[in-house]
Amino acid sequence: MIGPRLAALTLLLTACGSAAGMATPTPPCRPALTLPSPAAAAAPVSATADQAQVDPGDTVTFTETVTGPATLQVDCSQPLEVIVTDSTALSVYSGSSTAAGAGSCGTVTLAPGGEASYQVAWPVDPTLPGGTYTATLTLGDAPQLSLSLAVGTLPGAC
Repeated sequence: MIGPRLAALTLLLTACGSAAGMATPTPPCRPALTLPSPAAAAAPVSATADQAQVDPGDTVTFTETVTGPATLQVDCSQPLEVIVTDSTALSVYSGSSTAAGAGSCGTVTLAPGGEASYQVAWPVDPTLPGGTYTATLTLGDAPQLSLSLAVGTLPGAC
């Protein structure tokens, strides 16, 4: 009696071991996601990027807009500053907008409904690895704003 039971148990264990040793198939790739345009706001400022996903070697432009009524101090030589960091908080780019003209720097006072906009372009390094990056925008004494965007193809995308 023990012989047939032992043979059945051996057969069962051998079959299970064979299944465990088989390679699992690679999951199919997913179509590339359509990411929403990056945007952030903290009164009286709002920020956007002209694209949510950029290829290494291309350029993404950040725009920060102040909407009145508002009064803030803005540096005339570098009104809008941007620092881009990777997922480990390592800085990969820092830049600023060009000097601002009269009325767009120093003490800027906007009436209700008035607007002032500032831009910074980020020329993405062609050797930058793909992934998610965070751009932190600083405009004078306004609240800092952060935007997330993808560089290159996200993992798993076709």
